[in-house]
Amino acid sequence: TYTNQRQDQYGGSLSNRLRIHREIIRAIRAVVSPDFLVGIRFSQTKVNDTEYRWPEGEAAAKEIFSLMGESGVDFIHTTEYRLDKPAFENSLSLAALAKQYSGLPVIANGGVDQPEQTESTLNQGHGDIIALGKIALSNPDWPKAIQSKKALVPFDYALLSPIANIENGNRYLAQQK
Repeated sequence: TYTNQRQDQYGGSLSNRLRIHREIIRAIRAVVSPDFLVGIRFSQTKVNDTEYRWPEGEAAAKEIFSLMGESGVDFIHTTEYRLDKPAFENSLSLAALAKQYSGLPVIANGGVDQPEQTESTLNQGHGDIIALGKIALSNPDWPKAIQSKKALVPFDYALLSPIANIENGNRYLAQQK
């Protein structure tokens, strides 16, 4: 709302701000086969502002995810600072709200550092797939580590220095052993 200051059909109301998403989905659907999976990713928080929440609160989540459920996408991918925390005061997580209001499969992502987060999200039906990010960078063998109850290596942003690439990541991991 604070960055989209448009005065045309792409600005103003939440429905108008989502118009571009729906148009892109329709355009993609028009050129791919019916069995080609199309998804969309949403996050309300920002990398530099993990406290940001949609001003409309859960009403925004309901409108966004309901519209996306009707848009022709096959799944929604949510990402938040912590995938298992409430999206708003006294609410479910963003992934759970996406699941509830869209009726679509949901990929949940965000701040996973313990297997219990993934288990509870899946067991409660708040997501269908868990996507790992930083924890998988510092634990490329995450599934095996969890299965064998091996201690996880905490994520360290030094892994991304001087630039984020596989070579630097492998060098960093070798130094940690």
